[in-house]
Amino acid sequence: MKEKILLVEDDRDLSRIIQAFLTKEGFDLVVAYDGLEGITLAREEQPQLILLDIMLPEVDGLEVCRNIRTNSIAPIIMISAKNSDMDKMISLGIGADDYLTKPFSLLELGARIKSHLRRFTTFQSVEKNKNRESRESLTTCKVFGNLVIDPVSYKATVEGEKIDFTAREFKLLDFITSNPNQVFSKEQLMNQVWGYAEYIDNNTITVYIGRLREKLSKYNVCYIKTVWGVGYKWEM
Repeated sequence: MKEKILLVEDDRDLSRIIQAFLTKEGFDLVVAYDGLEGITLAREEQPQLILLDIMLPEVDGLEVCRNIRTNSIAPIIMISAKNSDMDKMISLGIGADDYLTKPFSLLELGARIKSHLRRFTTFQSVEKNKNRESRESLTTCKVFGNLVIDPVSYKATVEGEKIDFTAREFKLLDFITSNPNQVFSKEQLMNQVWGYAEYIDNNTITVYIGRLREKLSKYNVCYIKTVWGVGYKWEM
């Protein structure tokens, strides 16, 4: 069965080029030309990966990314003519998995897509096995003061109130809370949480740690410590 990719790009000439290339590579392409259509197709088609332009009519790519992340963990690769570190950090911070600057090589695009799809397929397989095993045993939750973390249901609560994390944010939180008081470098966190370090720079971890701190601090949970020059740890 072909893997389905959603391309959200208002440049029709570029869309045709990407669609022709990826179809030849064996993928099933679904194309949207504005942000609203992209949101609709992401929900209806359930693609395995999304290619998402930032500058879109109707709704911009950042808002589309936020919307998709509320109900999908499929990899999202942002494609944009913008090359600033801030744009990259914002994109990664709201849930994108990768960022590719125009103009780009179709061969590089294809390589990144295949790399993300391999990891996504592996992740889904691992999660299915984990869920099957969890049904055979009691769920073990981690408790830190008023914070309760349930690794099986991907849920974190404070006094019963759920904290909204993206899938990647929760995986990072789950990992560091499973190893309290242990300091991890950015490279170690990349390898343990992302499963790879290629295409990812150190700013990615900085962004995700910042997002965790921001969300947890609203509940007076401030256990993520920075060890300057080394990395981060979870310490009560």
